[in-house]
Amino acid sequence: MLDNQHPNITIVYAGSDAFSIQPLKKVLSLKYKKVTVLTRPPKRQGRGMKEKNNPLAEFALHNNLETLMPESPNDNNFLAKLEEKKYDLLISCAYGRIMSERLFGCFHMGNINIHPSLLPRWRGPSPIESSILEGDKITGVSLMQMTEELDAGPVYEQRSINMNSENTKTLSEKLALLAGDMIESFLPSFFEGDIKAKQQDERLVTESKIIKKEDARLDWNETSEVIDSKIKAYYPWPVAHTYLDDKYLRILDSEAIAEDEDGTDPGQIVDINNKGVTVKCKRGKIILKGIQPEGKKEMLAADFARGNNLEGKRFS
Repeated sequence: MLDNQHPNITIVYAGSDAFSIQPLKKVLSLKYKKVTVLTRPPKRQGRGMKEKNNPLAEFALHNNLETLMPESPNDNNFLAKLEEKKYDLLISCAYGRIMSERLFGCFHMGNINIHPSLLPRWRGPSPIESSILEGDKITGVSLMQMTEELDAGPVYEQRSINMNSENTKTLSEKLALLAGDMIESFLPSFFEGDIKAKQQDERLVTESKIIKKEDARLDWNETSEVIDSKIKAYYPWPVAHTYLDDKYLRILDSEAIAEDEDGTDPGQIVDINNKGVTVKCKRGKIILKGIQPEGKKEMLAADFARGNNLEGKRFS
């Protein structure tokens, strides 16, 4: 698809993680005059603490896109250079930095933020994880206008999808495809000037939080549904974890089952079969399907059980 009616548009596309790549591909397919990527600088990580680019920066470099990597997008020197360039539009998608009013003012056509929730539900940094944790039946993508208050600006357009046992990885992939389709069809209409944004209903606001590694520690005194939601929400990061014989164990996949209470203590392993390892929770049971012992590769829980004597053991 080409947007032949608006060939001279210049765009800055701000993003960082893998979610932001698919919408950028769709923006590039419209063949505007210039698309410049604004992203975060390389970060030292891994055992060697080598500098590593984020996924969007890697994509931009491989596709020879002009790439801006300021430590802060609100730095006065950076903003002065941005003002000189006179770009038309700012599009943001999972950039992960708060932006100032002065930055928004650098773009005479305004800005568009791609947010993976149905605003005003799940403003903030972890909308996908939050929708899984809370057991939402539907979620989606919002195209909205950014203001200085995070995710609080008026909404241009929303599309929804049904949720069905997704984890954060699979749901992110679905929403990224949806976001790409939305931005591709939305931009030509936006440049025609016939798109109106609608204010969010502040009475319906829910906030998502910054996720920390310790949030992923499993508590077997919670219900099977809650534990299952945590395992799905925290994959692929920070990954749900527990302990067996004082050894750290990551839990990658699961299935909650509602069963009659039998007096077994929470955390107790009650069954081992080809489906996985069944564990008692405060209410109900859960089948652990994917496991990763510390220092080893991911494996099926059934395979893990075959190599370890789990009978009578309990997770803590």
